[in-house]
Amino acid sequence: MKVFVAEFVCGGGLARQATDEIPASLRREGAAMLSAIVADMSQFAETVVPLDARFETALQKLVPTTHATDTFRIEPDKSIWSQWVDAARGCDSAIVVAPERDGVLSQAVAMLRAAGVDVIAGSGDFLRAASDKLQTAKVLLAGGVAHPRYVATSDMRYECEVAKSSRFVVKPRDGCGTQQIQTFDDYRAALAELTDETILQPWIAGRAISISLIAHGNGQTFLPAVSQELDFDTCEYSGGIGPLDEDIQRRATLLASRAIAAMPPTARGFVGLDLLIGERPSEDCVIEINPRLTTSYVGLRRMIQGNLAARLVEIESGPIVCQATTESVRWDCDGHVWVDNEVVDYA
Repeated sequence: MKVFVAEFVCGGGLARQATDEIPASLRREGAAMLSAIVADMSQFAETVVPLDARFETALQKLVPTTHATDTFRIEPDKSIWSQWVDAARGCDSAIVVAPERDGVLSQAVAMLRAAGVDVIAGSGDFLRAASDKLQTAKVLLAGGVAHPRYVATSDMRYECEVAKSSRFVVKPRDGCGTQQIQTFDDYRAALAELTDETILQPWIAGRAISISLIAHGNGQTFLPAVSQELDFDTCEYSGGIGPLDEDIQRRATLLASRAIAAMPPTARGFVGLDLLIGERPSEDCVIEINPRLTTSYVGLRRMIQGNLAARLVEIESGPIVCQATTESVRWDCDGHVWVDNEVVDYA
């Protein structure tokens, strides 16, 4: 088996930008995800990895592999998509990790599929809805899924309800992770920052967690729910810990199932959902849907039996067996992982 594995930042997506112009968080998290997925995938398949030469250290911490890992050097003066397509030719499937911003993820998937590459990702309709936070909000609320109300320049129907809150969030409609999120204690100040490209929502109290799933056809396999470490003022993500207890797992799985069912068909591959868990199940809500690999992968792969990447390409299946005790696995946004307080890094 031969699999194309591409992460946008390490894979040349920003090759024309100076290194110091690329947000450090994107570089760190991109390298962490790429290293982890390639380490797992290369245990049973040959991998082809497009790489910006400046970020070759992204693969330096891989464990010894049983199959070859071929790197494809990206040339900054050529189209990234044509180079990705060239690199992916002859591969049985492809895994793409790219930001939703400016439609990058959707474009990457579409270009590879147009070239006949089987990309393990959601349908175009699913990607479009999940990549736009305004569309996600409309879909979830219309489907009766718990989600914060919103204010957008094109849709003010919930303004009276939102304005009653005491704290507010303004974030890009197509933002990636916690990039460019702003928080406000004054509604008018938040409204003044609202543009056609952003969405305003109330700050919701609760425990920030994420739950991921692997989808194939009509089946979904949920992975352990984990907590997210977020800065209160900036919402900046610094890592996570898991697995969480059975009650939160049950609540998170139920809510995530409803959210995926409300979305356009069809989810496929790795999907991460960010949730807020309240004091009671009635206070739980979905915050956003990430239709791609997320940083939680670096910790999740340490919690379950078997190879997580093998599930993505349907070599492994069946119920998830969690081998870690509650909150025994911790990781940061650089991809460093601790199991029972022992550093295991990416490997």
